[in-house]
Amino acid sequence: MSDVYFAKDKAEKAVTHIISKADQWYTNIQLNKYIEKLHRSYNAYGGVFYENAHEISYGGEQGELVNLAVNHYRNLATNILNMVTGSRPSFQSRAVNTDRKSLIQAQLANGLLDYYMREKRLERFLKEAVEMSIVLGSGFIKMEWNSTKGEIKDAVEVNEDDIAEYDEDGRPLDADGNILEDIPIYEGDIEFKVLSPLDVVYDSTKENPEYNDWVLTRSYENKHDLSAKYPEMKEKILGVKTKDKVYGRRMSLTPFDETVDVPVYEFFHEKTVSMPEGRYILYLESDIILEDTVMVYDRLPVYRIAPANILGTPYGYSPMFDILPLQDSVNSLYSTIMTNQNAFGVQNILIAEGSDVKVNQMEGGLNFVKYNPMPHVQGGGRPESLNLTNTPGEVFNFLQTLETKMETLTGVNSVARGNPERQLSSGNALALVQSQALQFQSGLQQSYVQLMEDVGTGVINLLKKFANEPRIAAIVGINNSTKLKEFSSADIQDINRVVVDVGNALMNSTAGRAEVAMNLLQMMPERMTPEKYIQVLNTGNLDILTEGIMNEMDTIRDENETLIKGGVPIGIATDDHVQHINEHKDVIANQGLREDADLVARTLKHIQEHLDLMRTTDPDLLSIIGSQPLGPQGGSPAGPPQGQAPEGPGAGFPDPNAPPPTADGSGVQPAKPPGEFADSPQTPEDLMKQNS
Repeated sequence: MSDVYFAKDKAEKAVTHIISKADQWYTNIQLNKYIEKLHRSYNAYGGVFYENAHEISYGGEQGELVNLAVNHYRNLATNILNMVTGSRPSFQSRAVNTDRKSLIQAQLANGLLDYYMREKRLERFLKEAVEMSIVLGSGFIKMEWNSTKGEIKDAVEVNEDDIAEYDEDGRPLDADGNILEDIPIYEGDIEFKVLSPLDVVYDSTKENPEYNDWVLTRSYENKHDLSAKYPEMKEKILGVKTKDKVYGRRMSLTPFDETVDVPVYEFFHEKTVSMPEGRYILYLESDIILEDTVMVYDRLPVYRIAPANILGTPYGYSPMFDILPLQDSVNSLYSTIMTNQNAFGVQNILIAEGSDVKVNQMEGGLNFVKYNPMPHVQGGGRPESLNLTNTPGEVFNFLQTLETKMETLTGVNSVARGNPERQLSSGNALALVQSQALQFQSGLQQSYVQLMEDVGTGVINLLKKFANEPRIAAIVGINNSTKLKEFSSADIQDINRVVVDVGNALMNSTAGRAEVAMNLLQMMPERMTPEKYIQVLNTGNLDILTEGIMNEMDTIRDENETLIKGGVPIGIATDDHVQHINEHKDVIANQGLREDADLVARTLKHIQEHLDLMRTTDPDLLSIIGSQPLGPQGGSPAGPPQGQAPEGPGAGFPDPNAPPPTADGSGVQPAKPPGEFADSPQTPEDLMKQNS
């Protein structure tokens, strides 16, 4: 065994080692029959159970058996896919710092991620990777910077020394007669590819794919494009077998299609202690090495998603594997029932021999059937139908049991499939059952969120590293209006991480939205108008109800932070004064903070400002926004004019809330200066002295 690490060896030897490791990977998944599991699941998902999967076919020696496939497998997998990817992800970019410049960069990064989701179809690639993981146990997204994509920004002109002659149209030719053209220089862009488990090779000795330092991927590209990109190896490239000539190791419904695509292999090695610069090798075969350079990415550009892992192995696992035999059983039972109905569905007439049956037709299509009664024959020898179509009830019961078990094993219940049981009639029951189905998929949901965060962070890192020239992107702004924004890598240099907010998956179901909308109608009748109720029910978007509340809380938190930092926030008439006061008092609820006299003074002054606003603001405005007006400072509002009898309930009785009589007998308390609490010390300092 060589002491040289295979990834550090010379290019030819390194590729030979890589090919050997790939062969070992495929040998392992063949010996442990993992690849057989993948093929069976792929065929089941595509409906390829019989020779004619999407039509009735016949088998047996004389075609007496009917083959009928009822594909619950695909329906269950599709329901899982929709539950997991139903909520469009919301990317939130995180900056290194929290200064204004960094926040602006974060907003731009969020817009760019949304641009790639919409315009570059990143959302489609993510969903395809999830679908791949559900059916095949794992799915992959390979994300690289393609320098030949995007707009052309410049060109390298033909070198005069390379021109041997000109053709009849005046085009320059080289010594071999090939046409020489200017080489365009593109601005470059990110390229996404979805790969199956059969197109990605890891170290087969690792117990988890997260432990791998390297990865090998296989994709397919047009050999003529490759020969144009690498003209020095044109003859060898054109001689490579296309993927339709390569045996095995790929899945296709049409394996005999002719194509010009050839398998392209890319080897990526992380930057490690032994490989500080990493390594990247692009090759077609052991003697066709197109590129050999350092690793230009900060991490392996291949991102994996899997519902679960087979413990102690690098292989992904899907609950769909568990129902493969059940789907075969369901097809078998449906075929049994259909065979019986097909063979004996046409009624036969049983007639006793010697009954001498005669048929006389009457007007109107009625028939008289005459026969000779035969006392020695059961039933008198009358004609009877021969019914052979009865299928035992156990067959139907077992069929229903199998279908229920398939739902149980995959976590997709009848409510999620749109066929709830009769006893589940209330919205609460439907929402509960639906939430249980969503909870079962939490493992895949978590993996999906991790995939989106990794891909989103990878997009930003690639743009930071390679988008040096200014480029244009369509950014969605306020009110979903789209505007063109010019940016370059310098505009997002402070972004270091992307997180994802997927939202509540229960809001993807009609039952869940209906239940939430009904609860909100009871809790917030003043905000839940009929129009908003319909919008919540249809879209599940609660922002129309909670946006104002959340903005108010954000403002309060900002004011509390301002108070702690030494500033004095400004209150306005439309504030929710009661909520502001209750939240602001928490600033000085801590005993340690109360020792800061200035902080206490600022906080009490701002609270007093809200009290003053509740006294001086137009009561009609306060009533509209849901605030209760306060009476004049120092007492209740003035009573009726002198000499006029009081009116209303309790008239003539003493007011229990009235202030105590004063020394002069007037009953009117002296007014306090504006900006101070009633019945309190004149200043916050006096209040602190009194408390001490």
